[in-house]
Amino acid sequence: MSQPPFVLRFEAGTLLLDGADRSSARVPQHFRWDERVLRWRAPASAYRHIVKELIRTRTPYEDRARAYDRFDFVSKLDREPRPYQEQAVDEWMRRERCGVVILPTGAGKSLVAQMAIERTCRSTLIVVPTIDLMNQWYDLLLSSFQAEVGLIGGGYYEIGALTVTTYASAFRFMERLGNQFGFLIFDECHHLPSSVHRYAAEMSIAPFRLGLTATPERADGEERSLTQLIGPILYRREAHEMAGEYLADYSVVRITVRLSAEERAFYEQERNIFLIER
Repeated sequence: MSQPPFVLRFEAGTLLLDGADRSSARVPQHFRWDERVLRWRAPASAYRHIVKELIRTRTPYEDRARAYDRFDFVSKLDREPRPYQEQAVDEWMRRERCGVVILPTGAGKSLVAQMAIERTCRSTLIVVPTIDLMNQWYDLLLSSFQAEVGLIGGGYYEIGALTVTTYASAFRFMERLGNQFGFLIFDECHHLPSSVHRYAAEMSIAPFRLGLTATPERADGEERSLTQLIGPILYRREAHEMAGEYLADYSVVRITVRLSAEERAFYEQERNIFLIER
């Protein structure tokens, strides 16, 4: 007699597995037994790995966790990408559409994101650090795609095929939104590893993820968490490599000033805030 299939469910930013008791030997490795509900539970972010394991082991399962859709996102922009933008997206596609792209300010990270959206064809959530950036992304998506664009944050709660939110709102709502997007884009992704922002990645089942930043390094060293939350750094270009061809030439000039003890203390205090916020 064939065994009944497992059933994957999404619950409050986690995955639950029905159809398996505590002694079952077929449970994918990311699950842990939860005594509170007497069921197997896993982080929502493990969805991709769990499904791959179930397929690899030919374990019958029913997917009731996934609630995102496929879309044919055709860009309205007639703009030729630069070679490095094509290279970045190609490398991201080659690495199973999970990873971080590092490009200097002004190099066109948003176009990389648009190309990735067009190629991935899944409900997409773009996460940004500020309301101003959220509004900029909203306008960009409206002008770039013939698709319903939603906003979550700044008093709005509207979900579209393409949706933009802030890190704060993503943390607040992801336990109910975490199964509604197949693709996550984290703009200025160096913000993600902070203590609460990281839940925006951990409570989502999205199998496809893209991080964008010009400055991944953090004062606390937590940029290493980006590999777990999004994927590895897979493409990087620095400003000095692109100056004169794709970016304006520039010079770095250091000016030394004397600070009193009081000024130095104030400077260090403000500098620490800046480094943490990054």
